[in-house]
Amino acid sequence: MNVDKNELRKEFAKDWKKHYSVKVLIERGFTRKQCKHCNRNFWSIEAREQCGDSSCIGYQFIGSTPVTKKLNYIDTWKAIEKYFTKHKHGYVKPYPTVARWRDDLYFTIASINDFQPYVVNGELEPPHNPLIVPQPCIRFPDISNVGVTGRHYTNFVMIGQHAFNTKKTGLFYWKEQAIEHDLNYLKVLGIPEKEIIFQEDVWVGGGNFGPCIEYFVRGLELGNCVFMQYEVTPSGHKTGNSKPDTGNQNFGVNYRELSTKVIDMGAGLERLSWITSGDLTSYESVFGPVIDHMKKHTGVKVDRVLFSKFAKISGGLDEDEAPDIEKEKERIAKLLGISKKELFETLEPLQALYASADHLKTILFSVTDGMLPSNAGGGYNLRMILRRVFGFEQRYGYSLDYGKIITDHADHLDYMFPHLRTGVSTTIDVIAEEQRRYSATKEKARGIVINIIQKAKTHGSSDASGANVPNKERTSSGTIKTSELITLYKSHGIPPEAVIEVSSENGVEVEMPGNFYDLVREGEGEDEDSPSTGQNAGPSVKLLFSEIVDLPKTKPMYYTTKSDFSATVLGIVKGKYLVLDKTAFYPEGGGQASDTGTINGVEVVNVIKQAGIILHELTIQSSGSDARFKKGQTINAVVNLERRKDIARHHTSAHILNAACRAVLGPHIWQGGSNKEADKAHLDVTHYRKITNDEIARIELKVNEFIMANLPIRTDILPRTVAESKYGFTLYQGGAVPGKELRIVAIGEPGHEIDVEACGGTHQMLERTGEIGCFKIVKREGVQDGIERIVYKCGKAAIRHTHEIESIARTSATMLSVQIEELPKSTERFFEEWKSQRKIIDSMSDALVRDEAQNIIVGYKGRPVMRILDLDQSALRKLGLKIAESENASVCLLNKSGNLICAAGSKSGVSAKSILEKVVAKLGGSGGGSERIAQGKVQHISMIEL
Repeated sequence: MNVDKNELRKEFAKDWKKHYSVKVLIERGFTRKQCKHCNRNFWSIEAREQCGDSSCIGYQFIGSTPVTKKLNYIDTWKAIEKYFTKHKHGYVKPYPTVARWRDDLYFTIASINDFQPYVVNGELEPPHNPLIVPQPCIRFPDISNVGVTGRHYTNFVMIGQHAFNTKKTGLFYWKEQAIEHDLNYLKVLGIPEKEIIFQEDVWVGGGNFGPCIEYFVRGLELGNCVFMQYEVTPSGHKTGNSKPDTGNQNFGVNYRELSTKVIDMGAGLERLSWITSGDLTSYESVFGPVIDHMKKHTGVKVDRVLFSKFAKISGGLDEDEAPDIEKEKERIAKLLGISKKELFETLEPLQALYASADHLKTILFSVTDGMLPSNAGGGYNLRMILRRVFGFEQRYGYSLDYGKIITDHADHLDYMFPHLRTGVSTTIDVIAEEQRRYSATKEKARGIVINIIQKAKTHGSSDASGANVPNKERTSSGTIKTSELITLYKSHGIPPEAVIEVSSENGVEVEMPGNFYDLVREGEGEDEDSPSTGQNAGPSVKLLFSEIVDLPKTKPMYYTTKSDFSATVLGIVKGKYLVLDKTAFYPEGGGQASDTGTINGVEVVNVIKQAGIILHELTIQSSGSDARFKKGQTINAVVNLERRKDIARHHTSAHILNAACRAVLGPHIWQGGSNKEADKAHLDVTHYRKITNDEIARIELKVNEFIMANLPIRTDILPRTVAESKYGFTLYQGGAVPGKELRIVAIGEPGHEIDVEACGGTHQMLERTGEIGCFKIVKREGVQDGIERIVYKCGKAAIRHTHEIESIARTSATMLSVQIEELPKSTERFFEEWKSQRKIIDSMSDALVRDEAQNIIVGYKGRPVMRILDLDQSALRKLGLKIAESENASVCLLNKSGNLICAAGSKSGVSAKSILEKVVAKLGGSGGGSERIAQGKVQHISMIEL
């Protein structure tokens, strides 16, 4: 059920004393007022007619900050951290920016994400209560605003001030306490209370809602204190006293009070640093020495007086707020007494530098936390911003030192995020690889852009397909439309900045919308409302919920080494899926194949789990007149433990392989999917380039070293918060795992584990890695951009594979009459001889083609000639092209493989396409082509009358 925020605002405003009247504000002299501009209600000490939002009053703090003692970015956080920890808020180490513990997000987008859903819903205790966390967040909706408005980022730190009021704690920390702490920490930063304006609002998200109070200083929003108080309920929900819990119908929804009421205050460290520094943009204080070096290195400068005037009104360039961003640019330019073109040609080089600093910082965070640029999922957004940086560099001729920028970011942020140092080297390599890919297609892309520009100049508009138009025909200027820009970006990876550069050289306008990157993202990459899927595919068989809704959940017994068990039949679904009250059969999931075995002697071929119910697929019908099973029946079952152990070898090896890949390739390695069966398996890992043969060999050796070390394998059940605190977020290599408790699989001696993951696989079948036996990589595949697949075999399957390879090698050596050791050298010699012979054959073939073409052309009688020749398809096509280049001849050519080529000279009066259609109609087959040449394949080889 959707909640209308505008309706909530009206309803909460009616009952404002309940929702917004905070005693501490009144005691400190704040009174309630209404903004004459936007009609929103706000609280301030001094008399005023407008609220504190920049849309109503602009940025009044720029050049006039109320803070007398300036603080830099890091010092601003230190002051906030000192205040809250001194006042009994526990410090929580920030979570990764890649939200691996969530199945609905690619990236962490708010500090409250760290504690959803289990702490927020009361199932788990928070690490501290109350707490403070400097959570780095990554968001992509405002890409075009970054570098422009002075306040937008793709990567920012949300200072989370949280408290969780449960039945156990009571309402110990609510509006009064939260607002008092916010007033006090702002005072610590040197902000006078009379400068603070609190604005009434509402918050809605994730099925919850509640009032919130935003606070502003001279036009800049610093934070928002949310009182997460209500949850939406289905219509007719019953409360404990059996009365409908419909709540206040004026809200337009059914709702109830949350059992855990949450204080969710989020303040942007970037904004707080900006207000305390008084810089013209927040980018100067946030990036500090990084942006100083970038400006010095590139020589980018702007007129400070002009920029100061622009900065105060630049908030209006927020594409989310401005109905027409280009008109807003014109309005701002007019206010500054300068043309739009001149203003933004002056400012855009600096804005691009700010955006580049932001984007590279986002890449550093995301790569360090395990997400790489790619053409899918969250990685799509990373590639998009990185190519935007490359586009800026190309357009403005920056020659940025990416290694220096990344290192400077890590140095600058070391106090808050020391882990970034571990990702510097990999991030630099990732950027270099992305730049290599970008450069590899740049020349081709430039040709595409020039063709489009030529089309635009000739016809006044462009076409994404392009057209070769002679220079003398370029007589009129044109415009490259937004649709072409999007096509160029999605199909060829060409950012609009590069198109603008080439276009400006050719006098062609480019229709570049302010929200270009939002348009690109439509239907692509991350969508906060369209969650990412788990890394491992679910069950291969799907059943309707209605088919199993009346069945209770199955009690699992598969985390033992016992093969025999008895159980009771609870139901039979679709005649072949048996549901028991308990089972020792492991269901397909987490990339691991299901167990097999027998139930009452009937073979079990597949086991799946849906909604907690485990279904056993049998080889015979389980219902009907000849049914072997009935509801209520007691059965005896046997699990094939030998097969399960083979699967366990492959599954445990997946964990070990992941550890080996991290050791050889780097800490950026994450599992991207897997499949584990009895005789083979594969593991997909995130990597920014193709894994080399040398790296494969080193990985295989490392895995076998881990196996031969005979490391212990143990499984434990731990509370989620305990597991995360002890082992970190690499627990979620296989994707998000639901539940307040996690089953942890650890490989290695305690405290020195090589791999620890939250996993539901049957690893208990092995006690130590030595039981795996041996490990052999079969092949590597590039299954997706940024994802490398390693196919492998373990134990007896690995030995059988080795025997097969040895047999192939022996057979090959025998055929060549050499020893196995001499195979490489002999093969190379035979290959060189083959190439030499091939050149001779090709030369003879070319001579035959010339002679045959001459015979056909000279002996042409006015009717198409048909030939069946002993030529391969390539030679056949060469012959056809020579006939097509003639004036009068026409021909139909076939070879013994059924390849068909039809050709007709320019003045022959015959259509090659028509010849082909006639031949295909008589001999069967298919094909197509043009009037001059056509090709296809026939089913029968025979001469026919043409």
